[in-house]
Amino acid sequence: MSKKKQSSTQKQAKRISILDAAASVFAQYGFKRTTMSDIADAGGVSRPALYLMFDNKEHLFRELAGYRVELALHKAKNELETNRVVTTRFINAIKTFEKTFTEPVANSPHGDELIDVNRNLAADIMTKGRADLIFALVKLLKKADKSGEVSFQNISLTHKGFVELLLSSIDGIKKNSTSKAAYRKQTQLLMQIFLNAIQR
Repeated sequence: MSKKKQSSTQKQAKRISILDAAASVFAQYGFKRTTMSDIADAGGVSRPALYLMFDNKEHLFRELAGYRVELALHKAKNELETNRVVTTRFINAIKTFEKTFTEPVANSPHGDELIDVNRNLAADIMTKGRADLIFALVKLLKKADKSGEVSFQNISLTHKGFVELLLSSIDGIKKNSTSKAAYRKQTQLLMQIFLNAIQR
């Protein structure tokens, strides 16, 4: 590995380390109460060094949202590429995405505030991330439909419409669930009901 590439890899690793530290700080204190000094301390860097990487707290939060979405998508796509049956891959991909991106925020006592900030500062990132997830899930279903593993003949939805309706329903559960356990249980049941409609 060249020195230039090694330096770039080290910088990226440090950036990810700081973003992970920032996620913990935001979860502990919320967005408003968290300062760049708090994040610098948690990330093991000086405040000036942190400002060389991120313009301000809002910029850092957006970068964190983008990083978490990319990580969630990467893990979800890995689930789609396993050798399990298509319905298991489909369910596991959604569960993995939600667990990676949503649950760290949902577990925070400042979850509602962080979700609101995310909507205000990173709506475009979330929209793209959701579109990428939908695209990957639709691609799986189309391939499975073509091979006869599932069938859309008896439902009045396109592959994309099916995925979008399911994810919107999961969003509804997310807003109304009283606990993580209830959310997981209801989401699992919902996905199974949807998939029963297309299973052969």
